[in-house]
Amino acid sequence: MNKWYKIGLLVCLLAVAGACKKFLEVKPLDTLSGKDFWKTQRDAESAINGAYGILLTKFTRGILYNAGDFRAGNWNWFNKNNLRMLGQNQMLSTGGGDGADNAQDWGEFYQAIALSNLCIDRISGVQDPNFSSRDKKALTAEAHFIRAFTYFYMVRLYGDVPLQIEAYETKLQPREKMLTVLDFCLKDLEAVKDDLPLSFDDPTNRAVRGTKGAALALMAHIHMWAAGFDKPNEKKHWTQTAALVKELMDLNVYKLLPYTKETFQTIFKGRSEEGIFELSLDANYGGKFHSLICQWTLHEPYIHDKIGGKSEITPMIRHLDRIYPRGEYDKRLELWFYNPYSTDQTPMFLKYSAITDPESRDYDANLIFFRYADVILLRAEALAYLDETVESIKMLNLVRDRASAKLYNGSGGKALQDAVFLEREKELMGEGHLWYDLIRTGRITDKNVTENSLTQQQLDMGAWTWPISSSAVTNNPLITRNQYWIQ
Repeated sequence: MNKWYKIGLLVCLLAVAGACKKFLEVKPLDTLSGKDFWKTQRDAESAINGAYGILLTKFTRGILYNAGDFRAGNWNWFNKNNLRMLGQNQMLSTGGGDGADNAQDWGEFYQAIALSNLCIDRISGVQDPNFSSRDKKALTAEAHFIRAFTYFYMVRLYGDVPLQIEAYETKLQPREKMLTVLDFCLKDLEAVKDDLPLSFDDPTNRAVRGTKGAALALMAHIHMWAAGFDKPNEKKHWTQTAALVKELMDLNVYKLLPYTKETFQTIFKGRSEEGIFELSLDANYGGKFHSLICQWTLHEPYIHDKIGGKSEITPMIRHLDRIYPRGEYDKRLELWFYNPYSTDQTPMFLKYSAITDPESRDYDANLIFFRYADVILLRAEALAYLDETVESIKMLNLVRDRASAKLYNGSGGKALQDAVFLEREKELMGEGHLWYDLIRTGRITDKNVTENSLTQQQLDMGAWTWPISSSAVTNNPLITRNQYWIQ
């Protein structure tokens, strides 16, 4: 009980600090942490858990996790007009239903960053004889990981963001250039990644806490995102991505699990041997959430609905035809879709069908951000850009072979790059990656690969970002909005 009280205290106090008039203002230590905090190893662990808890709150207040799927527009929306607005890039017209405008508010992200900064500052000084220096370094490194992950997610939403890295900084900060923020995160992670554990003995911690593998995956993703905007150095970013994922694979901690009717849900419930980094939502550990893609893509008997056994949204047939050529077998098409080529609302997307309570639609699984198949394909993509064709095809076919799909035996160059992109579309559907893959690869301007394409002019004006909430601008006059969303 004492542990959860302290976590709650930290979260509540940070929420208050985040609402202060001065944006990013951090209260003095004695106000933020209380007299009895930072005394024991348990206090330090509670603070780390508090940072994860703030992120989880952010992702469970709306559709943020699946925004990367919805903004690509590849769905039949029927009467879900708030989600339709996301799929048409009308971000100022969502109406807020289902938390569709939740991403505009970055306050909770900065609360997680503020707590991470405190952990980095204070953990090393905890005077607990049972708290070894090795464990202190590991927990401090975990705080670095949480901070870097949060900044990475933020730049993909907003582009340039204020960079806050001091525990007691009270000076208002303007938005920092996105590539500068990412470079800081890469250097920060490089300095601490070897202090992180390879895994945790407690199975409840598998994939839901920062590890060396999670840091390597995050660094690889940062490099691939940066490559899309840092054209003079794109080859360096691809090279680094390939090397980082190779290092991750050589850890021998992760593996591709078989796709069978009996076992595929194990991966998407979370904490599997394929999981690299997730936020815990498993009902067995107190988590439950229903504002996720499964809420709208399932119906009877998985969830009780009020529209006669129909889904509220379904994947577009032309989108499925793009990624699953008709006549070619693929276990994912067989396992993840019910009646996929129907033209009405009866099809279901079954990838996330681990529902504990059909009445409340509680989703029994984690939010998966990085998993093994994802980073394998990231390495395949980087190698394809580097013209290392043989190794790229090997990586691509690892994922295709697991799905019993037709192996790639074509040429390198653009054909291979396109094949890897399509494989990421298939493999990661519903995991929130597609919009960001479209943006960083420049494919967002191609009407043939997305229903919500952007012109180059729109892209340059920041149409790929989210609007920034008015409260952020009110609280910090140094904040400017992205040009596209100024009305």
